[in-house]
Amino acid sequence: MFNEVTKSVRVLSAAGVEKANSGHPGMPLGMADVGVVLYKNFIKTTNQKPDWINRDRFVLSAGHGSMLLYSLLHFNEFDISIEDIKQFRQLDSITAGHPELDTNLGIDITTGPLGQGFATGVGLALAESYLSGLLGKDVIDHYVYGIVSDGDLMEGISYEAAELAANWKLGKLIYVFDDNNISIDGRVDKVSITDQKMKFESLGWHVQEIDAHNEEEIISAINHGKNETSKPSLIIAKSKIGKFSPNKEDTSSVHGSPLGKNEMELFLQNIGWIGDVFAHDRGVYEYFSDKREEDLINFENWSTNLKDKLQDNSFKKLWYKFSNYEIEVPEINLKDDVATRVGGSKVLEELGKVNKFILGGSADLAASTKQIISSDYYSSENTIGQSLEFGIREHAMAAITNGINLHSNLFAYCSTFLVFSDYMRPSIRLASLMKLNSSFVFTHDSIYLGEDGPTHQPIEHLMSLRLIPDVDVIRPSNSLELIHSYRFMFTNTKSTKILSLSRQNSKFLNYEVSFNDFEKGAFEIESGKDLTIFATGTEVELALAIKKELSELSVQIISAPILNRVNKKFIKSLVTSDKLFTLELGRSVGWSTYLNQITKSFSIDTFGKSAPQNDLMESFKFTPQSIAEEIRNNL
Repeated sequence: MFNEVTKSVRVLSAAGVEKANSGHPGMPLGMADVGVVLYKNFIKTTNQKPDWINRDRFVLSAGHGSMLLYSLLHFNEFDISIEDIKQFRQLDSITAGHPELDTNLGIDITTGPLGQGFATGVGLALAESYLSGLLGKDVIDHYVYGIVSDGDLMEGISYEAAELAANWKLGKLIYVFDDNNISIDGRVDKVSITDQKMKFESLGWHVQEIDAHNEEEIISAINHGKNETSKPSLIIAKSKIGKFSPNKEDTSSVHGSPLGKNEMELFLQNIGWIGDVFAHDRGVYEYFSDKREEDLINFENWSTNLKDKLQDNSFKKLWYKFSNYEIEVPEINLKDDVATRVGGSKVLEELGKVNKFILGGSADLAASTKQIISSDYYSSENTIGQSLEFGIREHAMAAITNGINLHSNLFAYCSTFLVFSDYMRPSIRLASLMKLNSSFVFTHDSIYLGEDGPTHQPIEHLMSLRLIPDVDVIRPSNSLELIHSYRFMFTNTKSTKILSLSRQNSKFLNYEVSFNDFEKGAFEIESGKDLTIFATGTEVELALAIKKELSELSVQIISAPILNRVNKKFIKSLVTSDKLFTLELGRSVGWSTYLNQITKSFSIDTFGKSAPQNDLMESFKFTPQSIAEEIRNNL
């Protein structure tokens, strides 16, 4: 029966691509055997409760092969119908060109950009390890499986993530490598001479080599991977891309284009298929039914056990906080004249003491970013440590943070310098696409980091990050805004957050703002009618100093810590003058998107310079006196 089922998976996958006249048939045809084995013999999941927290996760890092996943989910009777398969890659279809997160359908992750799935899966495995230690192995005990491609392994992010997975000894992470030696432009060995077996063994992985088309070898290898609990596993599965396509098998032409009418007919003849390509024998569906019934029983037994555990008050309290995304915000007293990275570190530390479901770390910059939630560090020996050490691996750090948040109800963050956010943009973008509560804390957020110079001084970064849809970019002053920022960051808004903090010291600003007003993105801190100054972050202090210089005028000051949350209608209700000035140490491009007509933006539109802070202030004319004089000239 195995051969009949893999035949149906191949036919349905090729048919979906053919009908759409768009897609990637080669990978599904080559990895059908592996996919069927995974869903028949290993992946613990139930179509009756597809978002079950203790299900195994499946990461199709080779997301271009999405029809393989859709076919497998269809035959496992998840909520993907034949009509949905026929709508592959069509407008508003649930069967998009690359998998898009929808746990109700059995899709555990959005993938597509190569390497992202591989790295995010490491985060899923770490979350499993962390929650298993915190909530108990009887509540969280599952595997993370995945299919990865040559392209995934060529991308640098996978190397970074692989080393971390081995360092953390994530033994419940099992990836099958689709080793077909084909990419879009031809044979992989033209551009890669890496021995992946030696590479991953040197990184500390458990590595096996098998025939991707041999059912027994696939089953045996995955069982061996499950038995190796101290190392993540890579199963190198030698496959034939486009298997059973007479003229396109083992060629690059089958990677990213439909088979075509003639080749499709020859493929069906070769595989022995007669009849409607969208009509499949009931036996194919029933082939998976025993596994799905077994998993449903597992879910029901798990639910009964959880109900019993909830009789214990301490566990009940912990589970309630976790399942409801409940974050406790203790009383925090901030009155110091410090950098916002330093003030923020105190807030984070206090939050960490009372919230075990917040965890994170930095890319070897904890001493600089100060974003240390706890002195208790995660390791294979201490799986409930809240602090994560990523090493100098910004790319993987961001994706792993996404994986932790993707797993369930954890709040994971990571930190580095704002200028290095460029290394992390693909992960930030995917976090937003998946509506994850991922938090990225960026410090050293202006030219005032000083002597390190223009390579480290961010200019375009704040505005470029605001360009990513549905990302909240938070830039607080040294005030109550700092506490509100962390509270907002760890609130279940189903949106990705970026927190921008300063290296340089700033004065504590003693003004009140409610959390509700803070969430709106902007609010008045000083009233006035002659002109209005909008400022973010540490430039709020500068705005107040400018107001003193302009003592002859009535100056309204508005702090805009979450600029992307405001719109022109809201701003119109807030502003009391028709002379608007903006103040931010970065590119001014974009302010007009949020505000009405701007009189002048005070900004930094060139690269910075290597110099002490005071010299930079003078050089770029960012002193209260200089700006006050410019404002007078513009009135």
